[in-house]
Amino acid sequence: MTQPRHILLSALLALSGVLGACRSIQPASFAPVERADTSETRPETTSDALPTTTSSDRWPARWGNNPDTRGVIVEIEHPLSELGAAHLSRHHTLRVSDTEYDDADALARALGIESSYKFRAEGPGSFLFTQRDPSLPPRDVEEPELLFKFVSAIDNTGKKPGTADTEEHVFLERTWFTYRNPLKDRDPIATLVILPGMFGTPEPIVDATERYFRSKGYAVLRMLAHPSRFTQRASYFVGSDFAGNKADEVARMYDTRTAECAYAVHEALGYVHLHNPDNATNPVLLMGMSGGAMVLPTVYAYDPAQFSACVLIAGGGNFFEISATSNYAKWIDAIEFLTVDEEAMEVTDLDPELIDQVSSAYLESSNLDALKTAPELRGVPVLMLHASSDKAVPAKTGDALYRALGEPERWVYPMGHELIFATLPMQVPKIETWAREHMLESDDNPVDD
Repeated sequence: MTQPRHILLSALLALSGVLGACRSIQPASFAPVERADTSETRPETTSDALPTTTSSDRWPARWGNNPDTRGVIVEIEHPLSELGAAHLSRHHTLRVSDTEYDDADALARALGIESSYKFRAEGPGSFLFTQRDPSLPPRDVEEPELLFKFVSAIDNTGKKPGTADTEEHVFLERTWFTYRNPLKDRDPIATLVILPGMFGTPEPIVDATERYFRSKGYAVLRMLAHPSRFTQRASYFVGSDFAGNKADEVARMYDTRTAECAYAVHEALGYVHLHNPDNATNPVLLMGMSGGAMVLPTVYAYDPAQFSACVLIAGGGNFFEISATSNYAKWIDAIEFLTVDEEAMEVTDLDPELIDQVSSAYLESSNLDALKTAPELRGVPVLMLHASSDKAVPAKTGDALYRALGEPERWVYPMGHELIFATLPMQVPKIETWAREHMLESDDNPVDD
């Protein structure tokens, strides 16, 4: 299967010279506004796949219930070339190894938890990185200066009915990162934080983007993929009465998964600055691609002071609508929404009218959907790249995110999801120029190549 994918990618890249210039530019048309306080207290709920907890504000709690310590950074001792990706099927749970015990122990120590506890590793649908089989040849990759993961957990504390068991049952979650310095042995002028698409895709395009920015003097912090449980399998039956507790349950599920991205990036950037103090005061460009662009507004909203500008490529808002209508839904195989056709007495997918009804109820309950956090980016330099025929992150949801952001500068391409990334290498120099103009250059502070 690998060879056909490479052939397709090569063919698409060959088109970039023709399609790369086909875009319309919509200049920013917003005025800075005060960021609204959208925090609220919500009841605790539980999703089908993973417990979700709530704290006193909109940010879901993590094990230890300490808003200042959501998790811990764990350094990875073996090289990146020995790390391999694993996507668990809908029928498998990760087999616990010494790595999981070590990660859980490091997290408990960081949280100051001394009591006994039980933990579960990632479940069906999760995506994570494990050490490759030693018998396999190492991958040919450039080793980073830093290789580490953010480890957190959601707890399911409570006495089990009919028992005296009060041990905490925690659900471990990990997010992997690399950090590389600029090329040419030069001091960094800024840091680029890359949030890739689902499962770290499109990896060759992300590689090329990272290398180009490094050639221009940027250090690059790269999230290798969304947090491990972001794609954990969950199924929901919904109907026309979808509201109240059910809408809240779905919203809390998405909020919990999206919040983990924010927690992980926050701690990862702090860890990088700790190891590179000379770069800690430089501007930070936050870039999201596809699924990374979908979570970018919430990553930004968790700690706005960390970021100087944002670039969103083929993103969208309203996670429920994206999950229900994306042509990638079957491939990702994470969240499934079904309904019952009472006349035919069978389980079916949702029809468009029901999707619209559920979308409204979901958004009303959500705290951290991109459409809820996007207004907090108004007044910050934002660039969107939008594929007007996108079906993976449906173009309609990209338009909604554009409006929620306050209609920032947007480059619109008459193509679909795959082609906007196939042609992205042609646009990366223009994106870097945009970032340089908005973050680095001024009359008093010119920046040389």
